Amino acid sequence: MISRKRFLIFWIGGLLAFAVAIWLHLPLTIDAVPDGITAHQRAGTAERVDEVQAAWSKAGVYRDALTAMLSDLGFIAIYTLGSLLGGFYFLRGGTGKMRILGALLVFAALVFGGADFTETALQLQQLTAGQGDNAKAALAAAMYWPKAFGFIACFVLPIIGLVMERRAA
Repeated sequence: MISRKRFLIFWIGGLLAFAVAIWLHLPLTIDAVPDGITAHQRAGTAERVDEVQAAWSKAGVYRDALTAMLSDLGFIAIYTLGSLLGGFYFLRGGTGKMRILGALLVFAALVFGGADFTETALQLQQLTAGQGDNAKAALAAAMYWPKAFGFIACFVLPIIGLVMERRAA
């Protein structure tokens, strides 16, 4: 049985890891790249990846980009696990609407985790290679919206589930 406590520890831990990751990404928002990491995530072409990475290198934040992207991997793992645990918690412990919410949360966690891990792994490959790759940049860019919607669902659905659980008690 998945405990409420374990679910909340990992889910809240994932949100805290997200806050740390955001903080580590702040140096990447520079005049030449005002969208910061988002510019790299949504670049879509090797040429644009190269422009972003060159600007980061010129600004002296290239290593910060590596640190920030590595922090993303930790965040992705913790938040995905917390969301999965939450989905299984609601799925196994609830009935009717709570079970549906649990199934949706499991689905959202798989979408988020798969999309964000793919995006970040492709970004890291390009960053460590020191140059963009059209196929990798395009696939990373394609992961942006599934990741974003998955993240939002993994944030909202547990809150709804906890409120439903409280009202039922």
